[in-house]
Amino acid sequence: MKTRNRLCSIVVALFFLPFICATASADTAQGTETQITTNTSNQLNPDIYGERIVWQDDRNGSYDAYIYDPNWDIYIYDLSSSIETQITTNESNQSGPVIYGDRIVWTDDRNGNYDVYMYDLSSSTETQITISESNQSDPAIYEDRIVWADDRNGNTDIYMYDLSSSTETQITTNESNQSDPAIYGDRIIWTDDRNGIADIYTPDVYMYNLSTFTETQIASSEGFFEYGPAIYGDRIVYMSEGAGDLVWMYDLSTSELTFIAYDAWNPVIYGERIVWMYGMGSSDIYMYDLSTSREIQITSDESVHQSAPAIYGDRIVWEDWRNENSDIYMFTLDSAELTPLEEMKDLTEYVENTYKCHVKTKTGLATLLDRSKCFYEKGEDAKAVSMLKSFIHLAEKMKVCKQISAGEADYMVKEAKRIIDQIQTQQR
Repeated sequence: MKTRNRLCSIVVALFFLPFICATASADTAQGTETQITTNTSNQLNPDIYGERIVWQDDRNGSYDAYIYDPNWDIYIYDLSSSIETQITTNESNQSGPVIYGDRIVWTDDRNGNYDVYMYDLSSSTETQITISESNQSDPAIYEDRIVWADDRNGNTDIYMYDLSSSTETQITTNESNQSDPAIYGDRIIWTDDRNGIADIYTPDVYMYNLSTFTETQIASSEGFFEYGPAIYGDRIVYMSEGAGDLVWMYDLSTSELTFIAYDAWNPVIYGERIVWMYGMGSSDIYMYDLSTSREIQITSDESVHQSAPAIYGDRIVWEDWRNENSDIYMFTLDSAELTPLEEMKDLTEYVENTYKCHVKTKTGLATLLDRSKCFYEKGEDAKAVSMLKSFIHLAEKMKVCKQISAGEADYMVKEAKRIIDQIQTQQR
C-alpha cells in the first residue's frame, strides 16, 4: 500500500509539473552573502557545523603548462575567530570532508587505496578509521558513529564504525551495490541497486534502524532512479530521475511523500529547511522552508555554477565558480526569514549534539530552551525571554566552570541573545 501511495504521488506531481514550472516563482532570500575562501586554487565539497566550515582544497598541488598534479587537503574556517586552518598536510589526496562537533572525517588515499580518516579538533589528533586494503568512500558522521561505502566484498556495502566502542559493523550484506550513506541518530540511509533488472542501474533508497535492527525500503523506483539521500530527524530527502530531476521528501513519522522541487540536484536538509542546486549547468542554490511552504532563491547569478550545498541552522554554504575557480561561499539568512521558534529549535539541536557538555549540563540547557519554546508558543513572550536569559546565565556559568568550551558557550550565548532581540522587536 505504501509503495502504491508513493507511486500515485509521483504520478500526480509529474502531471502538474508543466503548470508548476510555468507559474512558480521563488522568493528572494533576505540575508548576507560571504565569500569564505579567496585562494585562486579550487575549494570544493564544503560542510558546516556550528561556527565551522570545512572543505577540500588543492592550493598545495603542482601546476605547470603540461602537468596538473593535485594535492587535495582538508581546510577549516572558524566563523567566530575568522581564522582559516589547514587540517591535513600529507602529500596524498584528502577529499569529501564532513564535520560534526569537533570531528572532521574524510576520504584519504595515502595508503594506495581510499581509507576513512578522522581529525579531532579538541585534541588535535588524526586517526585512521579504516584499515582494509579495499576502498572506502562517501563518509558521514553523527555523534560517535561514522558510516561509509566499502568495496571489500567485491561489491559496495555500507559499514559503520562506533568511536565509543571502537567497533566496526557491516550494515548491508546484499550482493548488489549500496552507496551514498547518511546517518542521523539510529538511522542510516543509502542508495541501493539491489532491484536492478538485467544489470540496469535502477537505484532505490533504503534505511537501517540500529535500535530495531530492521532494514526498510524507503523509495521504490517504479521506473525512476532514486539516489543521493539525506536525513534529518524523521525526514528523508532524495533525488529521482525518470521524467526530470526531482527532489522528494519522505516523512518517517507519517509515511507521507512530498514533492519539493523540479530540475533539482544534491538536496540536503536541516530542521525545516531543504536546500538544493537548481539545474546542472549554470545553477543557483534554492531553499524550501517547510514551516512556511516558501521556496526561496539563495543565489541569483544564472551565468555562474553553484553546487554542493550544505546547511546548518541559518547558514548555507556551497562551492561557487564566479571567480574562474571554485571558492566556498556562505549565505546567512536574516532573522526575518526565521521565526524565534525555528531559532530555538536550531539552538536546541546544537546543545544536544555538543560533545564537551556534561550530560547534566546538556539537560539543563535543553530544558530551559524547551520551556522558552513552550512560553513562546503560548504567546507569553516575557516568560520566553526570561527562560532564554536563564539559559545565557547557565551557559556563562558552565564556561567559567569549564564544563563547556569557551567557543561553544560564546556561540550559544550569541544565538540566545539574537533570539531575545528578535522576540522583543517583532510584532505579535
